[in-house]
Amino acid sequence: MTFVILINKNVMKSIFHWSLTLGIFLNPVSNLSLIQATPVVALPQSQVVEFLSGIPVHSLLDEEGLPIGRQLDDGSIVTPVFMSRREAQAFMRELQKIDPESAKSYRIQVLPLSNIYEIARGTSSNSTRLFLEYIPSAKELQSARQLVSETGQKYPGDVPLYIAQIESDQSYLTIKQDDQEIVPIFFEKATIDQWINTVSQNQPQLGQSISINVISLSGLIANLEKHDNNLLRSLRFWPSQEMMEIIRSNSENQPQ
Repeated sequence: MTFVILINKNVMKSIFHWSLTLGIFLNPVSNLSLIQATPVVALPQSQVVEFLSGIPVHSLLDEEGLPIGRQLDDGSIVTPVFMSRREAQAFMRELQKIDPESAKSYRIQVLPLSNIYEIARGTSSNSTRLFLEYIPSAKELQSARQLVSETGQKYPGDVPLYIAQIESDQSYLTIKQDDQEIVPIFFEKATIDQWINTVSQNQPQLGQSISINVISLSGLIANLEKHDNNLLRSLRFWPSQEMMEIIRSNSENQPQ
């Protein structure tokens, strides 16, 4: 049984377009297969935007709907994009201490990642460019660092994403959704752990060969912008619990 949330998309301010599946864990092992990447050309921008539209993020916006930012030496602006409201609130508290007058002009706003991504891309041809700095939750950053350290490496930062991988050939574990093989990408380690545990209980031999690969959100977006292959087209975000609550709340508040 699959539940899909589809909500109308408007422009900026109170725009929400969450499109995702809420029943992915009901049958996680019925249609397992492997997908290998085959480089072709860059993924169309419209598909990158659609891919990011299902992710609610937090941003500090002023009265005109413009995001807060810090200016670099070359004139570019960097604006933070928060995966969790807690981190956005902590940022706001620091801003209120450092510059209370400026803080009055901003509010924490939930919006699709695709919208602030489009704003940033829209400035690419202007003299002042806008770059996005993705801010992870402290809990997930710690989980990612611990997981990566087990391989003798260091996780540099940014928002971690978790993918289930088959160690033997470095392919990715998939499930079938609407007659399509998809690769779920998780924002929370606890959630992918739950999924792998379910797979392992049903298929112990397969479960023993599964590992968790950690990638960064910015790295994934960069790949979406530069490449086009079967793997990228099969990726689907699985939101965090906080994101899911936002999506459900927004769905319930929409007029019928």
